[in-house]
Amino acid sequence: MKEGIHPNYREVVIKDISSDFQLVTRSTRSSKDKITVDGVEYPLIMVEVSSASHPYYTGKQVLHDSAGRIDRFKSRYTEIVGAKRKTRAEVPAAEEEAKPLSKTKQKKLAKAANPSTPAPAAVAEPAVEPAAAPEG
Repeated sequence: MKEGIHPNYREVVIKDISSDFQLVTRSTRSSKDKITVDGVEYPLIMVEVSSASHPYYTGKQVLHDSAGRIDRFKSRYTEIVGAKRKTRAEVPAAEEEAKPLSKTKQKKLAKAANPSTPAPAAVAEPAVEPAAAPEG
């Protein structure tokens, strides 16, 4: 192997923060944190989910929510859950915002309102007589 072009492949400790499981393995990932295992100091890599805490491997459907995603979701949508939705008939006309008409719709409405405007006349092409077939 050439020197200086490959990452440093060394022993590290991978620690699952949700289950306090740790594993000594080899990796190229770097870390500033250190941990001592059996009298040897290793770089420490923290992970949220490993085989010790993932429901597929453990057989348990336990969710370890370290980032608070579920709480944020619930707090965001608690106002909406259980609220009765209004039907179109219940919504007053003042609440409905009138969207501006597109230019195409404006032109169509103008034509419908003013039908006396003549349409551009089709240009008649001069008739062309077929050429006589040569006898032969």
